[in-house]
Amino acid sequence: MNIQSTIASMTTEEKVGQMFMLAFAGDQLDEARVLMAEHLVGGAYIGDDNVPTAAAALELCNTLQSYAAGTRLGIPLLLGADQEGTWSVMTAESAMGPGNMALGATGDPDSAYRMYSVIARETSAVGLNVVLGPAADCNSNPHNSIIEMRSFGEKPELVAAMTAAAVRGLQDNGGGGALKHFPGHGDTTLDSHRGLPTVTRSRDDLLRIDLPPFAAGIKAGARMVMTSHIIFSALDPDRPATLSPVILGDLLRGELGFDGLIVSDSMNMHSMKRNYDPADAAIQGFKAGVDLMMLAEEHYDHDAGQYLANQRALIRAVIQAVDSGRISHERVDDAVTRVLRLKREAGWSTEPLPDASERVGSSAHRAVELDVARRAVSIVRDNHGLIPIDPAAPITLVNTTERGAYAVLTRTRGIGPNQAKPAFDVFAESLRAGCDQLSLVAAEDFSLADLPEAGLIIAVTENYTLPGMDFDQSRQAEIVRALHAAAGERLIVVGLRDPYELARFPEIGSYLCAFSFRPCAARAAADVLLGKCEARGRSPVSVPGTELQA
Repeated sequence: MNIQSTIASMTTEEKVGQMFMLAFAGDQLDEARVLMAEHLVGGAYIGDDNVPTAAAALELCNTLQSYAAGTRLGIPLLLGADQEGTWSVMTAESAMGPGNMALGATGDPDSAYRMYSVIARETSAVGLNVVLGPAADCNSNPHNSIIEMRSFGEKPELVAAMTAAAVRGLQDNGGGGALKHFPGHGDTTLDSHRGLPTVTRSRDDLLRIDLPPFAAGIKAGARMVMTSHIIFSALDPDRPATLSPVILGDLLRGELGFDGLIVSDSMNMHSMKRNYDPADAAIQGFKAGVDLMMLAEEHYDHDAGQYLANQRALIRAVIQAVDSGRISHERVDDAVTRVLRLKREAGWSTEPLPDASERVGSSAHRAVELDVARRAVSIVRDNHGLIPIDPAAPITLVNTTERGAYAVLTRTRGIGPNQAKPAFDVFAESLRAGCDQLSLVAAEDFSLADLPEAGLIIAVTENYTLPGMDFDQSRQAEIVRALHAAAGERLIVVGLRDPYELARFPEIGSYLCAFSFRPCAARAAADVLLGKCEARGRSPVSVPGTELQA
C-alpha cells in the first residue's frame, strides 16, 4: 500500500471514515457492515460480547475484514480489544494471565514480556490486530476504583520497566499495543466511565510520576498511545487530555517525541457524554491531535434502534467540519497517514485467516500464565507461621462475598472482566483437591455459632475492576473482623484482589495476596498455601495505615 497515493485518491468521506473505530453489540453485525462497507470506518472495538470464544473471534474478524475488502480501496481494518489481563475477550478460553498488578508483584519484566507475548499470539491468531494495552498508569491513589489491578504498580521505575517489557512482548509476537491512559489515570478517585475526573498534582509531579512509563513504552517501540478523559489542571485546566492540543501536541508529540498513532479512549464514556456534545467533542479531539476516535462500551444508554443513526450522524458532522474548514485538510491527511502507516507496518490484510484458534488457551500458554501468577503471590503477613498449611488437618474455608455480588461480572456488555466463574470457586476447587478435611461456608450462611473450635480458618476476599460500576464487598470486612475476633491466630485471609483492603483490618496476622481475581491467580494462591510453590511476590503498591510499602 502506497500511503501517499492512496490518500491522494481518497474522498473526504473515506478519509474521515478511516479516523473512526466504532463498536457494535454482539448481535448487531449488520451495523458493522453498514459502517465499514458504506462509510469506510477504519476499525472496530471488539468486546467479549462480540467474541466470547476463539472460534467466534476468528469468524467475526474474517467477516469484518471481508466488508473492508469489498470497499473501493480495500483498506484492512484495525480490530482492537481490551485483552489486558484484568479486562479480556474470549474470556472462557483465552490465557489472558493474572493482570498487570500481579505482573508488577513479580518484580520481573521478563514475566510481563512472556505474558504479553502470549496475549499477542492468541489475539493475532484470531485476527484481533490491536491490543488496547498495556495500562501504563502508576496507581498512586489507593482509592482509584477504575485502574487498580489494571496497573503494574505505583512506583514509576517499576511501571516503566514492566510497560516497556509488555510492549516488546506484544510487538515481537505479531501484536500491536496501545499505551494508556495518557498522561496517566493513576491519581484519580472518580471513574472516568462515570464522570470527568480532575488531577491537581503539579507539572513536576506529573513529569516525575506519571510520564516515565509512557516514555519507556514509546522508547520500546509502542505504535499507539490512548488518551485519557481527565483534566490535568497543571497542564491544561480547561480541557481533558483527549481534547487538549497542549497535552497531545506539546507534551506527547513534542516533549516525548511520539510519532505514532494517537487513539482516544471511548467517547461514549460518561466523562465525555455528560459534559460535551458528541459531535463537538469529536471535532475538538481531532483538532487537538487524535488520529483515531474510538466509540466503545455501548452498554451506556445503548439504544439499538438509534445506534447506527447516531454513528452516521457523528461521521457526517466531522465531514461537515472538514468541508467548512473547522478541521483542516492537513490535519485529516496527517491523521489518515498515521492510521494507514500503522496498518502497513504491521502487514495487516483483508485476506481470511486460516484457523489457528487452537493457540488460544493452549497448554503452553496456560503454563506461562500459571507460572507468572505463582511468581506474583505474596505472603504479606504470617505472624503465626500458618503458611504453608497442613493439608491433612481440618480446614474451614469461608467465602466472604455473597453469591449475588458476582452477577455484575458478566453484565458489562463486553468490556470488563467478563468472568463467569468467580475466583473463589476456582480457589475452593484447587484447595479441595489438595486437602483431606475441607468444609465450605458461604457468606449467606455465615454464623460464628457454627464455627468449629479447632482447625484452620481461611477467609477469601475478592475485588473486580469494573467499568462504571462497583463490585459489592459490603460483607467482606464484616465477616473477616468477626472471624478474627473468634478464631484469632487460626485465621488466614486470602486476597484474590489488590491488597488495599488491609487498611480495613490491620490487625490480621496472616494475609496472602494474589493481586488478581483471575482463575490462574486463584490456582496460584492455593498452590502457595499447599506448599506446592514458594511465595516470591512483593506488593507493587503501598497500603496507607499499614506496614505494607511498595
